Amino acid sequence: IVDKDALQLYHPDDLTYLRHVYETIVKEGGAPRSNHYRLMTQNGDFVKVETEWSSFINPWSKKLEFVIGKHYIIEGPANPDVFQVQNPETVHKISEEEKIKIQNAKDRIIRIMNEVLTKPAEVAKQHMNRRCQDLSIFMESLIEEQPRTDDELRLDIHDPDHSCCERDSVMLGGISPHHEYNDSKSSTDTPLS
Repeated sequence: IVDKDALQLYHPDDLTYLRHVYETIVKEGGAPRSNHYRLMTQNGDFVKVETEWSSFINPWSKKLEFVIGKHYIIEGPANPDVFQVQNPETVHKISEEEKIKIQNAKDRIIRIMNEVLTKPAEVAKQHMNRRCQDLSIFMESLIEEQPRTDDELRLDIHDPDHSCCERDSVMLGGISPHHEYNDSKSSTDTPLS
């Protein structure tokens, strides 16, 4: 079942119910645990499962990117060897009329996923619109603000005697470049431990 379309694995009689499930997923972003439905295994038998559904909406395109299902097996298949290849002679024969009906149901599910506007996408769109409006208001306030003159930006420092005190020249670590400190030992005089 790897690389197979999930719609090909649903039992044809459950497609109508699953269409309603997909409508809920698309509109609400997910669906609670579903009623049981049948899902085909590799050997052609069906297992009954219930599924908790969620989805991922692309935040940039606001489109449904993929649907995620966490399946709970309710009833196993008639043939428990689900990895066995399906026997072509046991394949259920479907009339052309039924094939068309099944394909139409699958097409409706695909259309729902592609066309119906999702609630999570709408919320994201509204949030983005709000952010754009806030940015626009901020930019307008910057443009409308009057530029300051040079006089407003000038800062006068009043120091009448222009003297420099020793405390003004103290550097980080408490060592001043204006004093010689001869009382410290050289690193070569310090014994190594």
